[in-house]
Amino acid sequence: MIEIIPVGGYSEIGRNCTIIKWKDESVMLDFGLMLDSYIRMTEDKNLQYNISQSTLIREKAVPDIDSIKDELKNLKAVCISHAHLDHVGAVPFFLNKLKVPIHGTPFTIEMLKALILDKKKPIESNLIAHPENCTFSVSKNLKVEFIHITHSAPQTVMVVVHTPDGSVVYANDFKLDNTPVLEEKPNYEAMKKLTNVKALIIDSLYAMDNRKTPSEQVAKEMLKELLLETDSKGKNIIATTFSSHIARLHTIVELAEKIKRRPVFIGRSLAKYLDAAKAAGIADFEEKADFVRFCSGLEKYFKKNQNTKDKLFIVTGHQGEQKAILPRMSKGKFFPFEEEDIVIFSCRTIPTEENYRNREILEKQLKSLKLRIFTDVHVSGHAAREDHREMIKLVKPENIIPTHGNPEMLMAQKELCEEMGYDDKNIHVLKNFNKIYL
Repeated sequence: MIEIIPVGGYSEIGRNCTIIKWKDESVMLDFGLMLDSYIRMTEDKNLQYNISQSTLIREKAVPDIDSIKDELKNLKAVCISHAHLDHVGAVPFFLNKLKVPIHGTPFTIEMLKALILDKKKPIESNLIAHPENCTFSVSKNLKVEFIHITHSAPQTVMVVVHTPDGSVVYANDFKLDNTPVLEEKPNYEAMKKLTNVKALIIDSLYAMDNRKTPSEQVAKEMLKELLLETDSKGKNIIATTFSSHIARLHTIVELAEKIKRRPVFIGRSLAKYLDAAKAAGIADFEEKADFVRFCSGLEKYFKKNQNTKDKLFIVTGHQGEQKAILPRMSKGKFFPFEEEDIVIFSCRTIPTEENYRNREILEKQLKSLKLRIFTDVHVSGHAAREDHREMIKLVKPENIIPTHGNPEMLMAQKELCEEMGYDDKNIHVLKNFNKIYL
């Protein structure tokens, strides 16, 4: 019998964490932050390093690890699906309690190392990098398989936990992109070969969207049309996107070269992800672009580079986070905006109240400066309803567990499964700590 323990990310968006248990052996899948809560807590810079585990748990910024103390005694491994903070960001705060091997792809492990150093902690020796499309043992009876899947962070994997009683497939997050910009298409053959799949735990963020998520190539074409066909002569260009979206950043750098502008990356988050991409052998932008890693270096950079019209600035702050670069620039810090300068949001607002509020504030401030603002130059890294249908057909699970969504999103996933012929008893819409046995 397989026990599935939802710890975080069920009926909520963030702090993803699930435990798969067989007899007295268990594996933790992901251990992430609830970003809204975490950002609110760390507005005070000093708290970034001094915040306690109990405070993080109490404020629901991380999965409630104190409620699974008994499960931690049986824990054999932590397996991280990809490098987004809502899946890996809680790990550095709980290294003393996660005294087991922590597995991920090279990019994910490089990002985890950066996050640990960011918290002024030593790198642990139990961080283990694996290539995509591999299988490894984590205990006497449990094996884990990493299957390559596409997403907005490179080297994302579906994590499959193989037990003597069947397998559990963890597809959180993913999209089915057959023409990605930097990586291979999803490993469909490995998915088709899976047998005796007891459960599929599936990303449900866009389960209500009756469509297939477009390829990253579509975003590339959108950016190409904007940057190559918009008259930007004599104007500043500022672009912002997810720091983890290496493929999107690669596209922006390529297009900057075509319009004869030097790319300039500004912000700590961008630098961390790009350093991880270089270390993992995915992409190296250091010769093609300038880096300003910290706010403290901006004044010096702009003093040295007063001609800003031959640059394309790529900055943090696409969700309107008040401490990030673009919101600060909009308030007259660092950068002298001029009328009709171009600001590109190559992203979508993450659907939370705080993000919507922050983006509204940011865009209102940018509009007051009479800038040209281009929003939603983007395609999502998350599957939509028709991708979910295809995934379910590929994996053929006995049971389906929707995750990574609010209650409405999870119910939309349930409706799709019912439409596909699944019985109600095989669709499990869970809340955190609602264990099930299969």
